[in-house]
Amino acid sequence: MSRNTHPAGKSLVFTTFAICALTPAFSQQASTLPPWLESYLGATTTVRSSDSIVESSYTTSAQPADIVKHYSTLLEAAGLPFQPNSDGIGTSIRAAAHECDLLIQIRSSPEGAFVKVSCSAKTQSSSPSSPSDVTAISSRPQSTRVGAAPAPPRSHLSSADFMQMHQQKVAEMGIHREHHDAPAPPLVWPSWLVHITGTAVRAEPGVDQAKNAILKARYTTNAPMTEIYKFYVDLLKSHEYPTRSSMSTGQTLSGIQQNALGSVEGFNYPDGAPGAYSIIHVSFDRSVLNGPITVSMRFTTHEYIASRGY
Repeated sequence: MSRNTHPAGKSLVFTTFAICALTPAFSQQASTLPPWLESYLGATTTVRSSDSIVESSYTTSAQPADIVKHYSTLLEAAGLPFQPNSDGIGTSIRAAAHECDLLIQIRSSPEGAFVKVSCSAKTQSSSPSSPSDVTAISSRPQSTRVGAAPAPPRSHLSSADFMQMHQQKVAEMGIHREHHDAPAPPLVWPSWLVHITGTAVRAEPGVDQAKNAILKARYTTNAPMTEIYKFYVDLLKSHEYPTRSSMSTGQTLSGIQQNALGSVEGFNYPDGAPGAYSIIHVSFDRSVLNGPITVSMRFTTHEYIASRGY
């Protein structure tokens, strides 16, 4: 940990930051939640991640039934079956997303509802045998006993027959919609993504950790962190970027606590989810008590490649 000197001469060290890893990596590993899996509107999430799992949790004043409906809408829009189950203490929802295996747990709480979303890396497992792999076992000779009922005829369905039945059932249930490839939205800095004072910022090109092209901007301000946090949450939501957000405190060696780290991240699907999308990530931090806050903004766009078959 670095040591910083306060202008008045007091040496201060922030000892602990509760950092929430919210920046998606968009890979097949469970390093991020699927971008379309948005938390309930207005909720502030806490995200923890490791090499094999990402967990997001939050408490909201909404009722559990409203939360269940929220995730039902998201899963169906993503072309995934919605299968809620009562586990005795609440509702659990499992789904096999492209990015990872999902488990959504919804529990009642004094405030309304507690939600925990787990995104586990997919594991290699043996695939179940297809109908064409099954060896038919011949039936025993029909009994010649007088009055014996004839054996029912066996069904001989091919792999193609089973697939046709499956697709017909899926269409009847409305589980899957037809999706098409879509190019990434234009990588053009939104004119409304501005300094907290409302003035324009200077955006520069760059790349993120996944080597995606991005536009970025940075500035410092003496505005309170809570004001910065609220400004960007409201700004992104007003331009149809539902957000995930967090804010954490740091502590000096003398025990003084102050907001020291935060972020706001929003996703926008111009043609609906799943599909091509844009991401805006705003982070803000300081390392000195009452010191200036650095605000960093990043704008990224991503294409959409539709799934080929089931």
